Amino acid sequence: MEVAEKKVVEEVGEYKMAIKILKKSDNKVKFVLSKATPELANALRRAISFEVPVLAIEDVYFTKNSSALYDEIVAHRVGLIPLKGAKGYTLPDECKCKGKGCARCQTKAKLKVKGPATVLAKDLKFKDKSVKPVYPDMPIVKLLKNQELEFEATATLGKGKEHSKWSSGLAFYQRYPSIYIGQKDIKTPEKIVKLCPRNVYKTSGDRLVAENILDCNLCMACVDETKGTINVGSEEGKFIFTIESWGQLSPKAMLTNASKILKKQINGLKIR
Repeated sequence: MEVAEKKVVEEVGEYKMAIKILKKSDNKVKFVLSKATPELANALRRAISFEVPVLAIEDVYFTKNSSALYDEIVAHRVGLIPLKGAKGYTLPDECKCKGKGCARCQTKAKLKVKGPATVLAKDLKFKDKSVKPVYPDMPIVKLLKNQELEFEATATLGKGKEHSKWSSGLAFYQRYPSIYIGQKDIKTPEKIVKLCPRNVYKTSGDRLVAENILDCNLCMACVDETKGTINVGSEEGKFIFTIESWGQLSPKAMLTNASKILKKQINGLKIR
C-alpha cells in the first residue's frame, strides 16, 4: 500500500524539465531535453507537429485558368505555400462567427497574371498586408503566351493534424546515447572507427574513444561487430530534440505555443 501511494505522488508531481541548446539557426534548433519521460517528449513532439495553428490557403475560386495545370492542381500548390506574418487570427471553430468567415479568422488574397510568365508565390496579393509568402519565389505554374491565371483565395488558420499545409514544421527526437567501451578486448579500434556510419569514434593511440557521442543514432553496428565489448544504451530521462520550421513561425515560437497547448489540454482532462 505504501508503494502504491508513493507512486501516485510521483505521478502527480511537477516535471522540472531542463533544456540545453546544442545548435541554433533561424529555422532550426537542436537541444537536449532532460528530466522528462518518453511519454512527455512524444506528447511535445506531436503538439509541435500537429497542434500549433498556422495560416494557409484553404479555398481558391478561379476566374480564369488557361494554364497547363487543372484548377485542382493549382489550388493544391497554392495551399502548400507557407505564409508568415499572421497575427491575431482565430481558428474558425473558435471564432465568434462560428466558422462562417470573418476578418478575425480569415483573410483574402488575389492573383492575376498573364503569360508569358512564371507565376510565383509573391504574385499573391493579400488583403492583410502583413501576410506574405515565406518563400516569395516559389513557383506555382508557368504560363505561355496569352495564357492567363486569375483567382481569389481564402486563407484560414488550421492545424497539422487536419492537413500538412497547416503544419508549422518538423519535430523529432532520439534518446540521449550512452556508450561504454571495454578497452582490453578491442583488438582493432581502427575497424570500429570506419564501421560507424556517424563518425562517433576516433582512435587515441591504441585506444578507441567515443568523440562525437551526440551523433550516435543507436544503430548498434559497433555492438554487433565487437559482440558486446562495446555497450550502447541511452540515458534515462534525456532526449536529443530537433525542431525545424517551415518558416511560418520560429522554432522558439513553435515550442512555446506547443507547450501552452499541451498545458491547456492537460488542464482540460477530467479524472473520474
